[in-house]
Amino acid sequence: MVQLILGVNLPENKIVRVALTYFHGIGHKTAQQLCSKFSIHKTCKLYELSEEKIQQISLELSNMNIESDLRREVRNNILHHRAIGSYKGKRHAIGYPVRGQRTKTNARTARKLNGKWLRKVEFSTLSNPSGATSSSSRIRSYALPLLTDFRPFERFYNKFF
Repeated sequence: MVQLILGVNLPENKIVRVALTYFHGIGHKTAQQLCSKFSIHKTCKLYELSEEKIQQISLELSNMNIESDLRREVRNNILHHRAIGSYKGKRHAIGYPVRGQRTKTNARTARKLNGKWLRKVEFSTLSNPSGATSSSSRIRSYALPLLTDFRPFERFYNKFF
């Protein structure tokens, strides 16, 4: 069977500390801390918990920044970096690795994860401030202007000309 806690389906036959990692934003360390806080044995299954323990866990989880709140915060941080034109924002905009990884090979994951922020978003025009879609609304991209005056061989040309 499935246990529903805060809108997330948790399988009842899983160990509690493993089942808590089904929440976005809770890893193994945080799940272990929650289990030790509520004195849950490390091999205890989810179906063995009492209703009181489940209520305590759900109350504690509701006070944490997880799931949609955490996703919204991460998305806003990325959009902030893109809006101010920082290096990280430009890397997010073009779908490259952000934290110094190589790009010659093994950048497939970064293109998959960072590229999802390149979706087109619909904006309303000034003639239609209500936000309803009409024929006058336009679709614009979030992509920032990249390095427009990038000249990689400028030093080489200055030596000879």
